[in-house]
Amino acid sequence: MAKIITLTTDFGLEDEYVGVMKGVILSRAPGARIVDLTHGIKAQDVRQAAFVLHSASRYFPPDTVHTVVVDPGVGGERKIILLTAGNQLFLAPDNGALSLVHRQDSRIYEVTNDKLFLPAVSRTFHGRDIFAPLAAALVNGLDPAEVGPGLADNEIILLPLSEARIAEREVAGSVIGIDHFGNLITDIHRSMLPGNYSDDLSLFSVKIGARMAEIRACYEDVSEGGLLALFGSRDYLEIAVNRGNAAMLLKSSIDDEIVVSW
Repeated sequence: MAKIITLTTDFGLEDEYVGVMKGVILSRAPGARIVDLTHGIKAQDVRQAAFVLHSASRYFPPDTVHTVVVDPGVGGERKIILLTAGNQLFLAPDNGALSLVHRQDSRIYEVTNDKLFLPAVSRTFHGRDIFAPLAAALVNGLDPAEVGPGLADNEIILLPLSEARIAEREVAGSVIGIDHFGNLITDIHRSMLPGNYSDDLSLFSVKIGARMAEIRACYEDVSEGGLLALFGSRDYLEIAVNRGNAAMLLKSSIDDEIVVSW
């Protein structure tokens, strides 16, 4: 079975960048299967990339090579790293994009073997000249140790991606992403609520700025245009509007505070 490469970038689809990366991969690994995880990461938003990667990677088979090019430091002094976690591989700039997939048993390598790159490397397009040929080499069976020397945890950047605070009768978190539908994605995980919270959702209230919302099980539990909170498929609390756009309604943005109380 052909091995899989996923691509996560902030390139969008208006330019040729994504297509060129795929061309390089397929030139070197013609049998590879390429999955576009997303190219809609907000420009240079490393935290969003980390969250998306963590949410999605668990659904891929063993030996998948996850390639992340959200790289505000491209061409500078930042490292490029390869991280193994479980039975999957993660290739990204060393800027925190791999913070949520890093595990205690992970192995980390700094990419220094320039024999694996394209012959000419642009200072502004490492996605094409470094990440794409490396991903191809890995699905072709390259030993991860051949990309370069090993690194310790304290030699890479690991971001504190969730700072939700649990108090006696509340959890205070923040908006860490806004999806295509205008839903506000928070860093409040389902496990932060007490007991089996779903037995009685009416015990909980959610404050977003000056507005209040109740936790519901699905969008249709409120009338059209109604504001609600729910735990989405990622198991993180989201603020939504049934058939509407919560970000626009609330004029919300990244880092806005969200408080769940009971």
